[in-house]
Amino acid sequence: MGRWSHYDTDEERLPEGMQRIGYDADDQTYTFRDADGSIWESAPGSQYGQLRRVTTTLPSYGDDEDDGADPSRPLNSINMNADPPASWRQEMMPLLNWLLLVGLFLLFVFWFIGGTSSNKPETALCNDKSTSYTIKAGDTCWAIAEGRHVPLEALVQENEGLDCDSLVAGQSICVPEV
Repeated sequence: MGRWSHYDTDEERLPEGMQRIGYDADDQTYTFRDADGSIWESAPGSQYGQLRRVTTTLPSYGDDEDDGADPSRPLNSINMNADPPASWRQEMMPLLNWLLLVGLFLLFVFWFIGGTSSNKPETALCNDKSTSYTIKAGDTCWAIAEGRHVPLEALVQENEGLDCDSLVAGQSICVPEV
């Protein structure tokens, strides 16, 4: 037996004067009776959660006044001062708040990642004796040098760190003028 299992009883968990009187398996709701006779119902799937009033106590039948109730109507269908059912927004508010925070966080992450990446290629800064050339798909260092009538060694010297084996389309290089 657990250390705190004696607190799992209705007497310990329910308010003073409340008594559990039933369970509806279809709705998965528990029904409780208050000390004054009011009927309360739990939220679906919750044994000891928030309760809502289903019916209130009826006036005693000893008086001769007309109470306005239809005698052919069952007693459990009379719903005086019943709390209106909670809207779905009220029930889902903690989840919606959490989803809003997660969405804002993801939006910030994507904005941060997208802001640091640059889609346009860097343009090479060339001196006065050379011109900028944007590499196209299929270009090679030899083809660029031959097309501009420049020695291959001069092209490689003008662009320090140029790797002729891995040219990227859209990359910019400096081509010396003849």
